[in-house]
Amino acid sequence: MAEIDSESYIRLWLSQHVYLCELHSTVIALDLARDSYVGIAGPTLQHLASRIPGWPHVDSESSPQPQVTSVELSESISQLIDEGILTSDESRGKAATPVRFDSASSTIALIPNTPRERRIRIRDIAIFLWACLYAVWLLRCRSLQKALHIVAARKKAAADPDTAVDVSAVADLIAIFRRLRSFTFNAHRRCLFHALALTIFLSHYGVYPQFVMGVKMDPWAAHSWVQMGEYVLDGTPEQVRFFTPILAV
Repeated sequence: MAEIDSESYIRLWLSQHVYLCELHSTVIALDLARDSYVGIAGPTLQHLASRIPGWPHVDSESSPQPQVTSVELSESISQLIDEGILTSDESRGKAATPVRFDSASSTIALIPNTPRERRIRIRDIAIFLWACLYAVWLLRCRSLQKALHIVAARKKAAADPDTAVDVSAVADLIAIFRRLRSFTFNAHRRCLFHALALTIFLSHYGVYPQFVMGVKMDPWAAHSWVQMGEYVLDGTPEQVRFFTPILAV
C-alpha cells in the first residue's frame, strides 16, 4: 500500500478513467479501467472535498459519522490511490466534477419495432453485424475504457455531431436495429452491450446520441442506455429516471 503523509496528499486528483456521481450521502466512483464501482462515504468523503478540485460536497449531517484516527484516514486514502481511483500526479488526473446530465429530461421512448419510411437493406444488415461484433470485441478483448474512448472519438470526428437530426429517420434506424436484434441476441440484462452496439450502429448513419451509464441505490443497480435529447432510444423514460447518470459520452 502506498504511504502518504499530510503533505503528500494536500492536492490529489481523480484519475482520468474514473467518473463520479452523488447518491444520498455517498459518492459512487466508476472505474472504467477495471469496469467496477467504488462507494466512498463518511470521513474519507468529507476529507477529500478539501483535497481534490471539483470534489462534490455531500451533506452528511443527517447521518452520524464514525470517529476515525488520522492513521485510518490516511490508510483509506492510500487504498483509493492504490486502486487507481485517485492520483497525486496532476498530468494523469482531472478535477472530480460529477457529470452534468439530466436523465429526467427524457420524456419520449423512441423504440418502434417496425420501420415506417423504408425497408431493411443489405447495408443495414452488414452495419448491424459489424456493430455487434465490434462491441463484443471491445468489451471482451479490450476494455470498457477503450470502448467509450472510441465512441467519444467517433463523435468528436463528426463534422457536427450535435446537428439536428430527422427523428423519424432515427426511429426507422432503431426499428431496423431492433428487428435484426430479434434474430441475433436477447437484450435482457445486457444493457451495456446493447447500448454500445446501438451507439456504434447509429454512428454509421451520422447519428450521435448520448451513451449514458447510471446507478441507483436501494437496491443497488447500474444501467446503460442511449438518449438523444428528450428521446430514450433503447428503453423508456420511466426506466432511466430511477438512475443517476455517472457518465455520458
